[in-house]
Amino acid sequence: MWGPGLQGKGVERRRFARMSTSGGTYRVAFHLHERMVAGARLANLSAGGCGLEIQLVDAWDLDTGSVLDNLCILHPDLPCVPLQGTVMRLLGKVPGKTSGYVLAGIEFTMITPFIQGMIDAHVEAHFAGAPGR
Repeated sequence: MWGPGLQGKGVERRRFARMSTSGGTYRVAFHLHERMVAGARLANLSAGGCGLEIQLVDAWDLDTGSVLDNLCILHPDLPCVPLQGTVMRLLGKVPGKTSGYVLAGIEFTMITPFIQGMIDAHVEAHFAGAPGR
């Protein structure tokens, strides 16, 4: 597990290691306010949550506190089970912005210890195979 780390201007404490999923074979799909969003990109992943890049056209009604239902992380090494997550942080959504994406920090809120353990093991295995670790 990672200890305290600096993030921006404040101190951030994480319970689980977090890995970048950039350039990987990760996809994600979820429901937001009864509609399916399938074009978001998984930016990072931990057993406690994930970071999503969501096109602004799909994020017009997304706010801090929004609940994502049926959140599925699509990767061959992970089980495809519907999770629930809450938007804890939202970056890039500003008045007048009409294109691009927002970055949403999601905390998993309905996850079993078994699935959480599988995700944590997946992240740890990623770091175990990373050069310099």
